[in-house]
Amino acid sequence: MSSPPRPPKERPPADDPAPVEPLPSPDGIPDGTEAEAATAPRYGTGTSRQMRRSQVRGSALLVVGRIVTLLLTTATQVVIVRVLTQSDFGAFSYALALAAAGRTLLSLGQGRLLSRFMAKYEEHQDYDRMFGAVLLAVGTIVVTSLVGLGLFLGFPDQLLNTADPATVQVVLILLLLAPLEALDQVFINIFAVFSAPGAIFFRKYLFTPGLRLAVVVALALTGASVEFLAIGYVAAGLVGLVVSLGVLVRVLRERGLLEKLRPRRLRVPFKAVFSFSTPLLTGELLQLSLVVGGVLVLGYYQSAEEVATYRAVFNPSRLNTAVLGAFVPLFLPLAARLFERRDIDGLRAAYWHTGALVAVLTFPVFALTGPLAHDLTLLLFGPRYSESALVLALLSIGYYFNTALGFNAYTLQVCARLRFLVGVNVSVAVLNIGLSILLVPRYGAVAVAIANLAALVVQNVLNQWALRSSIRTGFIDRSCLRCYLAIVACAATLWVFQWTLRPGLLVGLVAATAASLVVLVVGRRAIELEENFPELGRVPVLRWLLR
Repeated sequence: MSSPPRPPKERPPADDPAPVEPLPSPDGIPDGTEAEAATAPRYGTGTSRQMRRSQVRGSALLVVGRIVTLLLTTATQVVIVRVLTQSDFGAFSYALALAAAGRTLLSLGQGRLLSRFMAKYEEHQDYDRMFGAVLLAVGTIVVTSLVGLGLFLGFPDQLLNTADPATVQVVLILLLLAPLEALDQVFINIFAVFSAPGAIFFRKYLFTPGLRLAVVVALALTGASVEFLAIGYVAAGLVGLVVSLGVLVRVLRERGLLEKLRPRRLRVPFKAVFSFSTPLLTGELLQLSLVVGGVLVLGYYQSAEEVATYRAVFNPSRLNTAVLGAFVPLFLPLAARLFERRDIDGLRAAYWHTGALVAVLTFPVFALTGPLAHDLTLLLFGPRYSESALVLALLSIGYYFNTALGFNAYTLQVCARLRFLVGVNVSVAVLNIGLSILLVPRYGAVAVAIANLAALVVQNVLNQWALRSSIRTGFIDRSCLRCYLAIVACAATLWVFQWTLRPGLLVGLVAATAASLVVLVVGRRAIELEENFPELGRVPVLRWLLR
């Protein structure tokens, strides 16, 4: 099959015209067969349907990796909660949240946008700018890391709003983790653009979580302090970064890109990148308000034990974003390539197909962390964290709502709706922090969960409304309407079942499994399950379900 025509010569992002006259959609081709799926072009080439199929199949591997790493992370979290005292766990969680904030801020908003620009420049075969974008991202992180770490090491008492010396010491150790994780995100973006889901699987979802679990096991066996745990996390991050560098060299050599790396001819796209990343830094700040902002407010008004009540179930609630996070690395380059080709029909199909698939695959997680939140909390953390059950349920509703509506913020970024995104991000961040300040003094951890839930719902409703003009779609596409109705009906039924009968965890798991199967069967056409994974037709039970 011949390759699609190249787009016109690159223009700066500020001059990118609105997609008024998209190319005809290639999605009218007949559905593929198993042989076609096996011989599909490499990700990043071919028609929009072929690229979408390759993206889904590659992302499926990342979903498996995400499951593996979440199992490792959950095991790590459970051991930490049981080994550390509540005050030590609160201090460690506080420090880890600050490190996550630093990781986001150090890239100055470039973050996942690196994959957008790398995919764009590779579409134009402009390798000098493509590698220049990588150099710009790394250089930005190095400079901001030196400045940020210098400020915190020089003025810890002024910058850290806590009087606990142990907490200050743990924070100063874990701040070293921020630049390591920021650089690690650069490698993940590169692997995604260069179609290396296997590299992402090994580096992001297996190697580092495994190292962290080993550190936690050593903590449990030796009875060491929380400072030992913090140092172990930093050491694991440093080892992972070295491994990523080795994997990157291998990926570049396999794709024949090492010879295209000409250091003297690099062109660093300052204006193109920062004209996008600077406004979208507000998106990173919004995420910080959701992940860190409420915790900081909670730590200011309440005790470390109340922080532990919230943080103990925060990671389990974010399991609802696991599949979404696994699909993002490969979805962003796909969306960028389709937008560069002005294939808005293909972009719309990719958005809804991927979004519905993510919603269906995430539903079992939501069923477990939402309706079954009380039983799950007692199982994982014991009776002393029973008050965390309501927090887990509220957070799970918000994060699943965010997941079910798919990649609206990322798609708006690709479509250059920067001014709208800035307005939404700032407004929702203010809403989240405002509600936390208003409610936390009285309601504690539950108030932070309510604020996050409200912020996530408002953000996604506004973004979804904006997509109507950007990719010419309805609030819910007709092809996915039955799928989403099934999700709402099954979730409501399961919640009523749990609230009225209180059947316990075992019976609840059976009910959640049945509801998940109903969602899968009803939504099978919307997610094109059989077309993307024709191998499933060889499994007798699945073949009967998918008919």
